[in-house]
Amino acid sequence: MSPDIAREFSQQFHSFAAELSAADLQAFLEAATLVDLPAGRNLIRGRMPIDSVYMTLSGTFEILAEINGTVLKINEVGPGQWLGEISLLSGDSRATATVSSLTAARVLRIKHQALEDIMSQDGELVVSLLKHFALMMSGRLHDMNDKLSALAKGSRLSGALPAVSLDQDKHLNDYWPVANPASASADLKATLLTLPGIENFSPKDINILARNATVTLYPPRHVFTYQGDRCSSIFLVLDGAVLMRGKMPLSDTVEEKILNIGEWFSLTSLVPNMTAFETVTAPKQVLVVSITRDDFNRISEESLAVTRFFLFMLVNELARKLQSTFAKMQAASPSNAALPVHQLDWVSL
Repeated sequence: MSPDIAREFSQQFHSFAAELSAADLQAFLEAATLVDLPAGRNLIRGRMPIDSVYMTLSGTFEILAEINGTVLKINEVGPGQWLGEISLLSGDSRATATVSSLTAARVLRIKHQALEDIMSQDGELVVSLLKHFALMMSGRLHDMNDKLSALAKGSRLSGALPAVSLDQDKHLNDYWPVANPASASADLKATLLTLPGIENFSPKDINILARNATVTLYPPRHVFTYQGDRCSSIFLVLDGAVLMRGKMPLSDTVEEKILNIGEWFSLTSLVPNMTAFETVTAPKQVLVVSITRDDFNRISEESLAVTRFFLFMLVNELARKLQSTFAKMQAASPSNAALPVHQLDWVSL
C-alpha cells in the first residue's frame, strides 16, 4: 500500500491507526486492496452474501433497507466508517442492508478470510482491532438503546421486566439443574481446559486466566445482572444453570434463555459504561466463575491470547445484538407508528 494511502487511512481511522505500530499498520494495510467507485454503485446488497469488509476513505454512501416490502433510505455515512463488519463478526455472511455510493468514493477492502487470519493471531494488532470493533459497536448500541427508550416512554410497552418465580413455574422447578457443592473444590485449570476456545491455551496462559478468576457457589435467587444497569464482571457457569431474560422496549415480548455449564455471560462488562442487555438470575444454586474488569485489565497486560479470546467473544455478542435488534426494528416499522423509520439511523451492516 502506498504511503499516501497509509497516511489517508491513518487520518480517517485515527483512533485505530494510533494504536498500531508501524509494522502492524503496514501488515494490516497489506491485507487490503484499494477500490474506487463512481456515484450510484452498489457496494453491498442487503440480504445477499458478503465476503469483504470495507473502510471508507472518501465519498458518501447511503444505507438502504427493505422494511415491510418498501426500500427506505435510513442513513448516510462518510469517511472513517466501516461497512460490512457486522456480517463477519456475527457469523452471518448476509448483509443487513444495501450500501450504495451517493458520490464518487474510495474504500479499502479486506476479504473476510484475510481479516479472520489477522484475528486468529495473538499479537497487538488483533487486540487493537477487536478493541476498536468493541468500542464502535457498543457506541451504536448505546445510541440505539437511548432512542428505543425514548420511543417507549409513556407507552404501554415501557413496563418493567416481569419477575420469574420457580414456585410458579413447575417446569423450571422440576428440571432446573442444581450445582453440586463438591464442584467448588475441583481443579479450575483442568475444568477451563475442557472449554471451547481455551483447550489450546498454553500452560502459562491458563495459569494467568485461573489466577485472575474467582469461583463462587451462589444461592438460589441470586441476581448477577439487571437489564439496563452496569456490571463490573463477566461470568462463566461451572455447574448448574442461570436464567437470562431480556425485554425489548418496543415489544411486550420477554426473551428467555437458559445458560448451562461452559457458557459465558455479561461480556459487555468489559466495555466501560456499557449496560447489561439482560437480567441474569440463579433460580437454584449455581457455581460460577467471575472475572472483574480489573482482573481483565491485568490479564491484558500478561496474555495477548487470553485477551483476544475474551474480546472476540465480546465483539461477536455485540454484532449479533446489533443484527438481531435491527431485524426486529424492520419487522416493527413503519406500520408501527411508535417507530418512525428515521429513528433507525444507527443501523449496522
